[in-house]
Amino acid sequence: MRRKACIVRRGNRWAVKQPLPDGRYRWQTVGPRKRDAEKLRDEINRRVALGALWPSEPQTFAEFVDGWLERYAQRVRPATLASCRDSLRRLAVFDDWQLETIRAGDVEDHVFAVAQQAPRTAELMLDTLKMILRNAKERGQTIEESVLRVRAPRRERREMRFLDWNEVERLASETVEPYGNLVRFACLTGMRQGELFALRDRALDLGGAALVVDAGAREGAIVPTKTAAGRRRVRLSGEALRILREQLLARAPNDLGLVFPTPNGSVWRKDNFMARVFRPAVRRADMAPLRFHDLRHTYAALMVAAGAHPKLLQAQLGHTSINVTLNTYGHLFPDAFVDVGTALDRIVQGAEARAS
Repeated sequence: MRRKACIVRRGNRWAVKQPLPDGRYRWQTVGPRKRDAEKLRDEINRRVALGALWPSEPQTFAEFVDGWLERYAQRVRPATLASCRDSLRRLAVFDDWQLETIRAGDVEDHVFAVAQQAPRTAELMLDTLKMILRNAKERGQTIEESVLRVRAPRRERREMRFLDWNEVERLASETVEPYGNLVRFACLTGMRQGELFALRDRALDLGGAALVVDAGAREGAIVPTKTAAGRRRVRLSGEALRILREQLLARAPNDLGLVFPTPNGSVWRKDNFMARVFRPAVRRADMAPLRFHDLRHTYAALMVAAGAHPKLLQAQLGHTSINVTLNTYGHLFPDAFVDVGTALDRIVQGAEARAS
């Protein structure tokens, strides 16, 4: 039988002594009035009797997030945690609010305000808030359920750009050396920007014309890939292998064995590379604004034009499923039914001829 809380006189004050499941006690000093201590004692005993049915003591958003973030950090990768912290900085407007006072209308207004400047950031921020509030509910906090039904504004998908090889060469030739090799290599492997920044000698298999992707770069540091599919073996064409060998001779010396290091031999930061190398090259090449990720799209288009099977493209790009590949690049594949339909007709007509 669970022991109950009791009141104890301590000097000129009353306190409540609450037994804990582990055998210890929690003391709460109330004040000089006995009836205040009795009121707290009765409340504690009711909470114990009701168990999970009794709501937790109300907390502000910031108070709950402190504990939640410690638990969350133990379950996720550093990159995911960093993204979560970015969202929490934008959610700081709710720090002093009691969890139960956060209303759907206030959340929606804040999300839409952020979305005007950064739609994707608003989506991630809303997802983080919902994750926190769901956990708060599980731990006995009272929340407004309608907040969990708030939806982010519709985000227009950015149009993909595909370069032909002449455009790739033009861009590479306008890129400060030796990073023209990085542009060409990105278009011949489909590797993500962070994967290229983190590529090291130990991942290369020049004899087997392949490399292993097992890491990425974030904020100038090498981090593991996010998914199992992201850890993959990428096959290299003859041209990609030639460019890689050329880069190994042209790169800056570095202790990490980076294939594409900064001029001083460290890991590139995305913002620095885009500002100092990539965007100036795009301007000098007289091209419309271009994302680095469009080089990955270019690789996909080149592979489709070369006749690559969708499963090969999925493996090379490190997509988690073939659905991702087909949903993203399915429109690039030619109408396969043209040839298949003709072949199907031949099979049917041959069977009819044999039967007759």
